[in-house]
Amino acid sequence: MTIAQEALKETTSVWQRIGPIARGGSVFGFAISPLADHPRLFAATSCGVYLSDDNGASWQQNLNGLTTPLLSTLGVGNNGALFAGSLNGELFYSLTLGLTWEKSRAALDAAAPVTAIVCSPNIKDDGTVFAATDGAGLLVSRSTGVAYESSSFGLNNVSVLALATSPDWSDREVMFAATPEGVFVSRNGGRAWRETELMLDDDVVAALVISPSFEDDHTVFASTEGGQLYCSRNEGHSWDLLQESVGEGALNALWIAPDGSRMAAGVGAGLYISSDQGETWERAADLPSDVLSIVGDDKILLVGMHDAGIWTSADGGRTVVDGSEGFAARGFAQLYVNDGQFYALGPQEGLWVSPDRGQSWEILPALQPYLPLTCLAIAPDGALLVGSQQDGILRSADQGASWELVYEGVGVQAISLAPDKVGLAGTIDGTLLASLDGGLTWNMAQTPCENQAILAIVPSTTYEQDSTVLMGSSIVSAGAGDARVILWRSTDRGATWRQITAQTTDARWLDIAMPSGVAENAASQAILATGPYCLRPLRRAKDVWISTHVDPNGANTLSVVAINEVDNNGMIFAATGAGIYRSIDGGRTWQRYREGMTNSSFVSIIATQDEGVHTLYALSLGGVLWKRALN
Repeated sequence: MTIAQEALKETTSVWQRIGPIARGGSVFGFAISPLADHPRLFAATSCGVYLSDDNGASWQQNLNGLTTPLLSTLGVGNNGALFAGSLNGELFYSLTLGLTWEKSRAALDAAAPVTAIVCSPNIKDDGTVFAATDGAGLLVSRSTGVAYESSSFGLNNVSVLALATSPDWSDREVMFAATPEGVFVSRNGGRAWRETELMLDDDVVAALVISPSFEDDHTVFASTEGGQLYCSRNEGHSWDLLQESVGEGALNALWIAPDGSRMAAGVGAGLYISSDQGETWERAADLPSDVLSIVGDDKILLVGMHDAGIWTSADGGRTVVDGSEGFAARGFAQLYVNDGQFYALGPQEGLWVSPDRGQSWEILPALQPYLPLTCLAIAPDGALLVGSQQDGILRSADQGASWELVYEGVGVQAISLAPDKVGLAGTIDGTLLASLDGGLTWNMAQTPCENQAILAIVPSTTYEQDSTVLMGSSIVSAGAGDARVILWRSTDRGATWRQITAQTTDARWLDIAMPSGVAENAASQAILATGPYCLRPLRRAKDVWISTHVDPNGANTLSVVAINEVDNNGMIFAATGAGIYRSIDGGRTWQRYREGMTNSSFVSIIATQDEGVHTLYALSLGGVLWKRALN
């Protein structure tokens, strides 16, 4: 039995959770299960849906069935049906309290971010769900989220920013919607809309809430980005300015208790409470970041913030505590290692460093003005080079304490530094840059992929012997041509290039890994990850590459790492949207490799070696780090 075959029987080694790089993350919306026998809380983030079955004490990420993690809002029906909308316009529904998701069908000319989802009070009978979008108007489903169609007649605007329904549709089906022009009302379940008196020229309505006793008190509230609070006591026929400003900043989130006794408002980074229908307000809490969403019931109040996770209250907002324990929904995308030092990078998260293999992390604050960041390269002498989407290339010679802008330009997406101080960098439009002094200065170089996005540049691990560099670029679909990713090879340190393979895919990423422990021509065993595919070269045929699906259900493959000769007892590991996979036959077949893990989606994987023992480190979507020693 070979070493690789023996590895299949591995039972003693499992993944160990090290912990999040940083807690928190942005929470764009909440939902609370209305079913007394199935209590559950839900949070919408850019890293998928998070569930809590212990009243917010802990949270568990779930992406089962979601085709995008970029969620922007949630809605729940009184029958427990759950609905989600995304920043790219995709809509989903769950009839299993968020454990599994199905994608909805929407008749849209162009997808647009979903801003709000509300359900009919009669959803058990009519299956009606509304989804507001910023660019495609108001959508309605009469099939419990299976399919959507337009419901914008009379709104006169394709941007719908807020939505609310009356709690009782037994006699009348009253709804309110806000567009950049103002507030509209529908009295026939969204089939037709008309203006109310609240039409604004210099402000925008950000949130709408309806009194739970609407059939008796006819009351609806509207808050604005300018911080104002309006109230109508006659179903929107006329409006009064209730508060010129509740606090300093935009009034982005508004909530009213199920019994109408209390209201909560998120104004900037403050939580405000009112016990008299909005007539007076008291600042209840100073929060660490701006409030994005508020929801609650008779047991709990949930407050979602930009970048700072979740805070909760068990007394209607009188006291608020940090509820982000175990909650990590940060936008880290790549993990790096150099001489035992770990780095984690995210476009808006910046660059973080760990001196103790992920046990503790610190942000490098000097890079914050240069966000979003795209890539990191580490020179043989330890100098750091970072790509900034808007500014260019930055270099640090003091471990990230200070940075110098060494190339000014936009769209830098890939940087590499070879042992001989030759540096290469690529941009989103195919511009190739070269450096001969370890990244201190950069000049234009001849590019083989003009007008293509350069995705990755990686020197061979045997570069000093073969002078080889691999580079990946992407082409968007045009006319009859399919979108694809292209791999280029240079054997003269980037002076000239030759295309060696291509993969049809809409993916805009490519990870290139060369196996460790290979003494000669490592580039001939390079492994590629793009879309749902893993690509590997066929060793006995020149420039012939084999493409396989890593996850049988088609989850995206985001990162790969290889150890030893790929076709001679080597191992390949892949981080996918469905967990970690392993191949012991050169990438021909794959097996799940996630024993001990609770996270289900991963964005990056690396390997270290100490005294002959390899250890894998995997970074989950959201920023939780895991490790596993290889037997």
